[in-house]
Amino acid sequence: MRPCSIDDCTTSAAPRRTVCHKHRTRLNRYGDADFTQWTVADDMDVKLLIEQQRVPDGATRLERRLIAVGLSERGLSAERVADIVAVAPRTVHRWRAKTRQTAA
Repeated sequence: MRPCSIDDCTTSAAPRRTVCHKHRTRLNRYGDADFTQWTVADDMDVKLLIEQQRVPDGATRLERRLIAVGLSERGLSAERVADIVAVAPRTVHRWRAKTRQTAA
């Protein structure tokens, strides 16, 4: 099997393909082999959405997490934050714990 043709990728390409499955999916979905939803967030949008206590359709994963952390810092309950961000309350608890860990 030959390696993926994307720079710095060590994964093997699928048979009769030039790129690995991960990069092929990113190319098809986003048009960019290096794009992920965890790398894109607009700070101004996040601050505005925290104040409005809402998450628009099409928000990236990172934006959703940053909004959830911001709402948590404002004192909203995990259940309320989960409703706004459209995740399970357990996810909000995990995000809060990870934020506390990195702050310590």
